[in-house]
Amino acid sequence: MTPAHVTRRQWISATLATLAAGVTGLRSVPALADDEIVLEEAKSEYNQIVVAERGTVRTMYFVVDGTYYIESRLDRAHPKSLDLDYSRTMMAGFMLNPQPKSLLMIGFGGGQISNYLYERFDGLEVDGVDIDPEVVRLALKYFDVPKRDDYRTHVDDGRLFVEKAPPDQKWDMIMLDAFRGVFVPFHLKTREYYELLLSRLTDNGVVVANLHKHTDMYPHDRNTFAAAFPGGYSFRSESGRQCTFVASASAEPQGAYTMRANARAVESKFDFDVMGLAARWYLERDWDAEAAVLTDDFPQGDTPKGADRHNNLCVGQGCRYRTDTPAD
Repeated sequence: MTPAHVTRRQWISATLATLAAGVTGLRSVPALADDEIVLEEAKSEYNQIVVAERGTVRTMYFVVDGTYYIESRLDRAHPKSLDLDYSRTMMAGFMLNPQPKSLLMIGFGGGQISNYLYERFDGLEVDGVDIDPEVVRLALKYFDVPKRDDYRTHVDDGRLFVEKAPPDQKWDMIMLDAFRGVFVPFHLKTREYYELLLSRLTDNGVVVANLHKHTDMYPHDRNTFAAAFPGGYSFRSESGRQCTFVASASAEPQGAYTMRANARAVESKFDFDVMGLAARWYLERDWDAEAAVLTDDFPQGDTPKGADRHNNLCVGQGCRYRTDTPAD
């Protein structure tokens, strides 16, 4: 497989293989536990969704080929905590921007990250976006998502929503977690999309992305972010299997002292070791710097058609991962 021209079928196959090897840790399980009770099951145009509960723990799963992928998890005994490793690591955005006033969440799931931050940061305006109306419905029904004027949920594609937003709409923090079971739709991974997000950030704004370090697409993801954003910072998850990447609108480099100061400024807002999270910033290169940058495979201005193809899991010669370098 050459980095210059990776088809969606090749990428999906490679991703499934790495997931089967346990790369994502707690994010996937082969089946529900014997004592896990299904609260509701729904099938939409985009997902097969199961909401289940085991004791005090409630989980939203996306089911793909019989495997249950954890989309959101809420421990009702501790409803104001983040239950998953990767979600805690995504708080790394606060190491660069400790005082966001507005949050855009692309890939809403059960809303646990948005709920957590809305509860802990006074005055935070939240826009949560998910393409699947069933996901949003189940989040509102089972995962304590509030219905308030400053906490808005939107059923829309994560790229089209940003394109349609008013020209002066900007956010301090944009979080990317729009997984379709095992992967992110391609039109939400390209340089053009990241440049669009950069144009919608405030001066000190950040984009926070959850990346899997052991997939074939990881080096392409890293190089694509680097092509679009002036600054970028990597944070290891607690397990070390995932990476939270924080892309910054500012070209001014930040170091460990600044991150520790920011962590100290917000640590009272969190219920886990934020100083330890700051210490998980790392500098070493863990990807191939020659891997090609991902670019749109549809003409400028044709996002709706391109998004529709990618959201419907297209594969084959008509739907490629196109990159900067011509195919061999």
